[in-house]
Amino acid sequence: MAPSASGMARAYASADPRFNMKQYDRAGISRGRGQTAKAGIDAAQGFSQGIADVYDNQLKQQAANADAMLQLQQGQEQYSQALGGLQSQATYADQMAALQRQGILYGLLGDVMR
Repeated sequence: MAPSASGMARAYASADPRFNMKQYDRAGISRGRGQTAKAGIDAAQGFSQGIADVYDNQLKQQAANADAMLQLQQGQEQYSQALGGLQSQATYADQMAALQRQGILYGLLGDVMR
């Protein structure tokens, strides 16, 4: 599963110092080196946080998918176990019915032989 393309695009967009510089603008005051430097720091932090968020979301999604797959497999296992139990019960019932028929047959043969 690849990282989110839109999330990566947002992270790269947040790395633009010009976007981050706007918050430090003051009416009637020109931009200085301090504002530029702070905007560059904010851009780097925004970029690193954006990339971290993208990969964190990817890992969370993979974990959720793995959990869903595990629950599905657990449900399939429980279904298989229940089906196996029912098949065993049906086989046992068939065998008991066969023994009962055999007993009845032996009883009839015993009565005939007397």
